[in-house]
This record gives sequence, structure tokens and C-alpha cells, in this order.
Amino acid sequence: MATRTFGPLQPVAYSFVEPKSGVKSATIQINGVPTAFKLLKQKPTTIVPPLTDGVRVVTAAEYKQAAACLAEAFSEDDVARYFIDVPDREHWTEEEKWALHVEILEYITYAHILKGLVTTVGDFEGVALW
Repeated sequence: MATRTFGPLQPVAYSFVEPKSGVKSATIQINGVPTAFKLLKQKPTTIVPPLTDGVRVVTAAEYKQAAACLAEAFSEDDVARYFIDVPDREHWTEEEKWALHVEILEYITYAHILKGLVTTVGDFEGVALW
């Protein structure tokens, strides 16, 4: 395997161990050479406050139910159906289009569960993606 260099830049291999809380500096190894640096700001811990009034966080196991709620809510929305109601799908049946609509919302919901926040009220009477 060849290594390419671009101008003065050289390939770098590094390893990093996250410092313990309260530590103001750390050392990493760059190409086997220990290099110290000062920590200017630590990433804050994200805390999700407890939800109230029957609102709860949707789990990964429930993504299909949450997506079904959204699919029904946006069944006639032009933006949600942008990728479905296109000329090259004119020959599709309404059942095939509906299945695609639901599948798109399942992917979106699952992505929000992994990288965002999905909440629901009741038995998926309403769903919010954040």
C-alpha cells in the first residue's frame, strides 16, 4: 500500500486516551512521539430532563410504531411524498407507494432515535422528532 503526501503534510498516526475529569492537560502520541497539549474546554455532558404530562422517549424497539404514526400524519403531505409521487413511479400501485412512504419514515425515525430525540404521547397518538 502506497502512502501519498500532499505538500508539507505528512501522514499522522495518533492514539488518545481521554483524560479523567478535572485534568487540564493530556498527552497523545503522534507517530510514536509523545506530544502534550492543554485542554481548553471539555465537552459538556448532555442531560435530558425527565419528561412530563405523559410524554416519553421512544426506544429503538418502538421505531416502527412511531414511524406508522408519522406516516399516517403525513400521508397527504406534498413534502413527505416528494420522493414517492414522481413520474418514474406512476406505474406503482398505491400499496407499493404507501410501503415506500412508511419505509422512508422508518429510516428517518430510527436515525433520530440514534442521533437525536424521539418522543411520543400515549400509545403513539403523537410523535415528535428532534
